[in-house]
Parts: sequence; structure tokens; C-alpha cells
Amino acid sequence: IANNDSDKKTKAAAIKYVAKLADKKYLPLFTKFVGDSSYSVAGASLEGLEKLDSTKAYELAKKYSADAKGALGDVVNKTLVAYGKEADFEFIASRFNDSPLSQEKIAETNDFCNFLAKLTDSNKVKKGIDIVISFKNAIPAQYHDFTDPPIKQGLNKIANAKGEEIKAYISSQL
Repeated sequence: IANNDSDKKTKAAAIKYVAKLADKKYLPLFTKFVGDSSYSVAGASLEGLEKLDSTKAYELAKKYSADAKGALGDVVNKTLVAYGKEADFEFIASRFNDSPLSQEKIAETNDFCNFLAKLTDSNKVKKGIDIVISFKNAIPAQYHDFTDPPIKQGLNKIANAKGEEIKAYISSQL
């Protein structure tokens, strides 16, 4: 089904199922369909590839990052956040900043903060912190009891990784 079905939704579901097996024998299948015209098929394929060959998945995520949408865009973003480098900051920060206020964005905040903690350019780290704090401030006050702890946990990871200057910066912004 993953290899031959003509229905794109069915093919994507089959590829997702096969990806969960994390078996290297399916690597050619993932590689074959990562460039599919269907974002759901391509996204499922990239996700499967990421489980088996993160270096290749990162390379392909960079390749498709310019116009990735839907399921492919989500997997490209996840892959770039997980394996991204300093040069990927603008794409990752824009994608996080532009995503709508949602429960998913709260969950993505931790991954974004982990990415920021890996960076060496303090200006980029500060810009990322500003984006997180702007997101935190956009959340209605009645939800802060639920949303502040995971957001502050992510910011603390950055502070612990980057030292006193960034710790003071975070405190001043909060």
C-alpha cells in the first residue's frame, strides 16, 4: 500500500505505519517518496527517514524548507528544530513566531527553547527569547496558571545553558 496505492491519504497513512517500525529495510521507500507532490506523503516519508537517518533527513528538511506546507512543513520544522544549526535560526524562529496561538505551540515552545540553548550567537538567543516572551504575553491571563510553567521551564533551560547574561536578560523580559 505504501509503495503502490494511488490515493495519497492512504499512501501517507501506510508510510506513517511503516515508519513506526523504524526498520532500515524501508529506507528506500522513505527516500523515494520524500519528494512526492503530496505534502502528507512527503511528510510521512521525511518522518520515517528521520528515524533511520537523521543526517539525511536534516539535509532534505533544509532542501524543502522554503516551500514546505501542511504535514511536510510540520516535519521539516520538527527536524530543523531537533538537528538545526545556527544558520537555521531565521527559518525556525519565523515558523515558531508565525504559528497561531494554540496548545501545539505551547508544546513546541520547549523544543524551540532547546534549539535556542544550542546557539552560540547571543543576539539570536535574545531574539528567540523575545519571541517566546511575546507568545507568553499573547496568552489570555486566565490560562497563565497552565501555560506559564512549561514556558518558564523552557526559558530556564536556555538560562542554564547560556549563563548569567542570558539569565539576567530573561528575568528583565519577564
